[in-house]
Amino acid sequence: MIVAVLLPVFFSHIDTARAEEERPYSLAFKLGYHLYPDSSYFSETQAIGAGGRQDFRGLSLELFDYTYQWPSRWSINVSPVGGYYQKFIPSQTSQHSVFVHTMTVTPLYRLAGSDAIGKWQVYGGIGVGRYGMTARFDFPDGSTSDFDTYTLGYQAIIGAEFRYSEQTGFLIEDKFSRARIRFSETELDGLEIDVGGHNILLGVRIHF
Repeated sequence: MIVAVLLPVFFSHIDTARAEEERPYSLAFKLGYHLYPDSSYFSETQAIGAGGRQDFRGLSLELFDYTYQWPSRWSINVSPVGGYYQKFIPSQTSQHSVFVHTMTVTPLYRLAGSDAIGKWQVYGGIGVGRYGMTARFDFPDGSTSDFDTYTLGYQAIIGAEFRYSEQTGFLIEDKFSRARIRFSETELDGLEIDVGGHNILLGVRIHF
């Protein structure tokens, strides 16, 4: 009688462990909301009526966010396609738009919970990445002015995932990054912009 009760429990634990072991890879697709930190760049554009930091907060996107899970609590995350784009259109002046594209690599550590089906796990990590920026001004006379540059930065992640099934999980993350760019005196009078900031993301993760 006892054996009959314990055997299903025993094999369910084996199946769960086997599912985790056989699905160490995952791809995530995320949609979020991004907010820039303070910088002299946005202070200047706000002063001239071309939009400040609050005007450029908005949607962000990450595609093909890849994670490899080791048998331990550690995993490695590679996010090759991420970014945020916003534009500000004031009256009777130029249109100002900023596009930031990111590529990051982040070691992650499971802080609590488990990867079992129906369970939550909480994870965190600190990583580095490449942050590219394109700032564009479209003037009423049809002329444009573009500034393209990139920098290296870092990010800290705290997130949680609910494992819905063997193949699927749902996640929420907060990414805080710093990636500071300083323009030359001849380009934008030495202004600086931090293209990092806070990025709150919701997404789905496919395990395979």
